[in-house]
Amino acid sequence: MFYHRVVTCHLIGHDLALPLDLETQHPGEGEVVAAKRLLERVFNQYGRFFDAVAGDGLYLEAPFLNFCIEHGKHVVAVIKDEGRVLFQDAQGLFASLPPVTWQEGNTTVDAWDEEGFNTMEGVEKPIRVLHTQEQTIKRERIKGRWETKVEHHTWWWATTIPKSLLPSRRLWAAGHKRWDIENGAFNQLSANWALDHCFKHHPKAIVNFVLILFITFVLVQCFHHRNLKPQLRRLLTLIGLVSQIHQSLGKQGLKPPWHEPESKRPP
Repeated sequence: MFYHRVVTCHLIGHDLALPLDLETQHPGEGEVVAAKRLLERVFNQYGRFFDAVAGDGLYLEAPFLNFCIEHGKHVVAVIKDEGRVLFQDAQGLFASLPPVTWQEGNTTVDAWDEEGFNTMEGVEKPIRVLHTQEQTIKRERIKGRWETKVEHHTWWWATTIPKSLLPSRRLWAAGHKRWDIENGAFNQLSANWALDHCFKHHPKAIVNFVLILFITFVLVQCFHHRNLKPQLRRLLTLIGLVSQIHQSLGKQGLKPPWHEPESKRPP
C-alpha cells in the first residue's frame, strides 16, 4: 500500500470550503518543514486573505512561530503536551482565576484567557493562552426513545494574537474552526470526489490532480451556494448537483481520459 503525504493550506471561517494550495512531504521529512515551504508560497500569493495561521499541536514550536511572525502573520495552535512549561504556567495561573462563561447553542463554555507568557524559549513575542471547559447537551434517539446526554471537552490553545485584536469568544471560535479542513474539505473530497484515489503514482501527476480537484470543488461550491436560488438549494444538495453534472456529461458521450485506451490518450 502506498501513502502520499501532503500538507494543505485551507481558508477557514467561510461558508465555502476553500483549499488554497498543497505541498508534498519529501521522504523522511517532517510535516512542519513541508508546511513552511507551502506557506512561503501562500504568503506571497494569498497574503491578504488571512491574518493568522491555525494548526494543531505539532506547529507549536519556536522556529515555526518565528517564521510566521517574520512574515507578519499570527499563529493559533493547540497545546497538547502537558509537560510544556507554558502549559504548566498557564494551568497554575488559571487555577486561581474565575472563568468567563458564555452559551453557544447547546454548549456552555467556561474560559480562562491570559496573555504575556514568556516561557516559550526562542519565541520572539509573548504568548497568550486560552483554556476552555465545554459542556454540550445532545439528544439522541435510541431504540425509539429520545435520550439526553452531556459531553465534556477540554481545550488549550496558544496564540500570538493579543486580546485587543481578538476577544476570547472569537479566538475560541477560530480554534474550533480549524476542523473545517477535515469536515468541510477532506472528508467530503475523500468520500465523494475521489481524493483518496491515486490515478498515477508520479509526484507531478498527484499534485496536478489534487490542485485541479481543489479548483473544481471550489467552483462547484460557488455555483451551488452563490448562483442557485435558495428554494432550489433546499431541494438539491451539493452532491446532488455534482451527480447531475456527471450524468449530463455521460449523456453527451464524453469520457474522462483515464477511460480511454492508453494509445488514444492525449500526450
